[in-house]
Amino acid sequence: MTATGDLDVDLEDRLEPPRAHTARPSLRPALVVLACAVVLSVGGFAIALIGSGQATSPVVTGLATPVPGVNISAVGAARVLGRIASGGTPPSDILGALVVPNGARIVATTAQDAGVAQYDRSISFELDTNSTELLRFYRTELRRARWSLLGTYRLPAGGDELLAQRTGSDGYEWEVGVVVTTVRPAISPALAGDGQTSPVLGLRLRLFEVPDGGS
Repeated sequence: MTATGDLDVDLEDRLEPPRAHTARPSLRPALVVLACAVVLSVGGFAIALIGSGQATSPVVTGLATPVPGVNISAVGAARVLGRIASGGTPPSDILGALVVPNGARIVATTAQDAGVAQYDRSISFELDTNSTELLRFYRTELRRARWSLLGTYRLPAGGDELLAQRTGSDGYEWEVGVVVTTVRPAISPALAGDGQTSPVLGLRLRLFEVPDGGS
């Protein structure tokens, strides 16, 4: 009996289904979610940085030359004006005879080629200075580059335009209009604190070919 009883107990133990192991909760899903959140967060930050960089206006920099009598240095404009050049027009000697203030921010280009003028295009900038300094800068540099100054004119909507003329290697007369307007006026140090204390000016260089018979 005893042997039989032991055999029955042994058989019951063998036939008893294996006990299921208690599964421990896995941390993998939580880690995956956390990793995705980090990636999205970093990715969003990178996109914000890229978007911010694209919104920043290009700044004119290069080998700058001091200009007597002003606190603005000059950078050759040929590379910058390449944005509004087309098919060798204006000729290289006209582009090479113009300068742009070092640190000016490029904000726009326009093309008005129509009517009697075969070429009439502009490039606009912003910079921190005052109109007196900027006009003196261009009078000095245009004379040095052998442009003939035609005069400075007050614009009806505000601002000033300095006009100059020069003969190009293509045989045509070229004029440049230096248009200076106030974008944001100066703020006195007492009101500005550590903020802006110098004015922000708009500068537009309009370059156009003088049609036969005059401007």
